[in-house]
Amino acid sequence: VHWNAESMSLRLDHIGYAVENIERYVQDFLVPLMAPPSIGPIVEDPLQKVRLAMVTLAGGARIELIQPLTTDSPVSARLQTHGGGPYHLAYTVSNLEEAMEAFRTRHCWRVSGPVPAPLFEGRRVAFFYTPQHDLIELVEE
Repeated sequence: VHWNAESMSLRLDHIGYAVENIERYVQDFLVPLMAPPSIGPIVEDPLQKVRLAMVTLAGGARIELIQPLTTDSPVSARLQTHGGGPYHLAYTVSNLEEAMEAFRTRHCWRVSGPVPAPLFEGRRVAFFYTPQHDLIELVEE
């Protein structure tokens, strides 16, 4: 498979950010310091074992706040070892299967998916771990 970002329309969608508690993070840090114009509702994703909220900052950048739903959530491990903070980069892709194959051919390891994501109205997502140790989420357009 030849990687052609133009044909797949690979676009940065959001940055995933791990937090212990979404409500507390929004109240104590995000609103007082960044005054985001938009904070979406909190959505539970039992398949990914997380609670999520999408925040849009001034200028349009988006941050997905990610809170573990259970103690065996992958985000729980991240919080225990590194604390909160940047967790993943997410890209919207026009062709999820083609993008997944392109990531596999670049020696990226599929962590999960594709699975429907409640935060994205059931559009499918897949996560990959790159040889550079980055976690990448591909979001179906």
